[in-house]
Amino acid sequence: MDSIFDRRIARIAAALLSGVLLYFTLSLTPCWPLAWIAPVPLLLASFHSSRGETRFLCAIAALIGLTSNFGYYKMVSGWVGTVVLVLLQVLAWGFLINYTRVIVRRSNHWLTVFAYPLVWAGLDTLISAFSPHSTFGSLAYTQMNALPVIQIASLTGTPGVVFVITLFASILALALYRTNQRARPVLAYGVPLLILMAVVAFGAVRLTRSHPATAKMAIGLVAIDDFLGPEVPREKADAIWKAYDEAVAHLAAQGARIVVLPEKIDVKELAAAQRREALADLARRNAIYLVVGIGLPTDAGWKNRAWLFGPNGDLLAEYDKQHLVPGLEKDMAQGHEDVAREIDGHRFGIAICKDMHFASLGRSYGKEKVAVVLEPAWDFYRDAWMSARIAALRGVENGYAVVHSARESLLSASDRYGRFVAETRSGPLPGVSVIAQVPIGSGAPTPYARFGDWFGWICVGLAVIARFSHRNYS
Repeated sequence: MDSIFDRRIARIAAALLSGVLLYFTLSLTPCWPLAWIAPVPLLLASFHSSRGETRFLCAIAALIGLTSNFGYYKMVSGWVGTVVLVLLQVLAWGFLINYTRVIVRRSNHWLTVFAYPLVWAGLDTLISAFSPHSTFGSLAYTQMNALPVIQIASLTGTPGVVFVITLFASILALALYRTNQRARPVLAYGVPLLILMAVVAFGAVRLTRSHPATAKMAIGLVAIDDFLGPEVPREKADAIWKAYDEAVAHLAAQGARIVVLPEKIDVKELAAAQRREALADLARRNAIYLVVGIGLPTDAGWKNRAWLFGPNGDLLAEYDKQHLVPGLEKDMAQGHEDVAREIDGHRFGIAICKDMHFASLGRSYGKEKVAVVLEPAWDFYRDAWMSARIAALRGVENGYAVVHSARESLLSASDRYGRFVAETRSGPLPGVSVIAQVPIGSGAPTPYARFGDWFGWICVGLAVIARFSHRNYS
């Protein structure tokens, strides 16, 4: 294997191969097994390259991989934002691979197998803490179809899932890199493999803990993709609201106890009070709890708000979106308070769309012992699968179900283990509705909800220590 990578053309070919695998790994609908092996050719090539050449190889692989999302980035961020996002990710890949290359070439100690997963989990933690997009883009979301794997998030959050994926890649890359044999190979490969098996076993056992007798609640979801802004003719606006009224009544007749509508259905300066009264009447007529997202003018500026109405028409809660989309919602005032209310003996939290990208908000609802988070949302079609999965992973991390009612996206409901109990595509008038039998858990917070990113910050510290320790343990 070493002699192959002595040739530059072979190293470039390895980068190209990793790029192709990353194309299907980093997309908005990823192929989860590829995440485990995609970096391996690039890692092997870097072990035989200089620092400068490694940066070049990483740029090749990352650019190919990221082309799967160019159209999406341009749609939500424009050309400038796309260039910035791509450049940052290319730099990140260069840093991650070069970090691993330095440590692997410097020492043959068996612990070097942990260099790559440590730095990946550490970077995932830092991005989650400081990025305006928080966890969006985390490698953890590539594993949402691998249910036993993502259960580790209930202990560690996304950094633990990232650690597991990249640990496998590191084992494989070091096993194939024979120029610098690992000391104590039984430890070098046995310990990490035992960790992987323990993670999968933990996930499998956790999934069996859900009991068929778990209480369930019928929750309806409705979405009409058509947007109601100031320029929309009154006739069309009336038709859209009438369609919502009919869909809500239909879901109530099917037994829905709660109905959730999307984010920012209507954004108008006039008639907000009249709309609120009409929605209160809709909840009262159908004897349901009703959650509605709306753009609302207030003294503090425009708010992206969700109303919760009770079966008697009372306004039980108002929730203002806490994490606004950079650029797209720059003119809106930020909310600062979580909202949780009791419905039929269980606590329900409210979040709006991008709020669910933030692990800190997800943890706060876990600490409040909510059983379900109700989430009005508005996505971008292309990110429908990913947006629903990001929300679902907050539920896995913190121990609650998530109801994601989104325009231009998916109407979905997932349980506290990330299993989807309902999922259907939204549509324009007359809209789409679905009723989901949502499992209602105990609301007991998970270890991650209690202790936060303890694992991720340990990885940050160990990665720093490993990088600046100049001892050769061979």
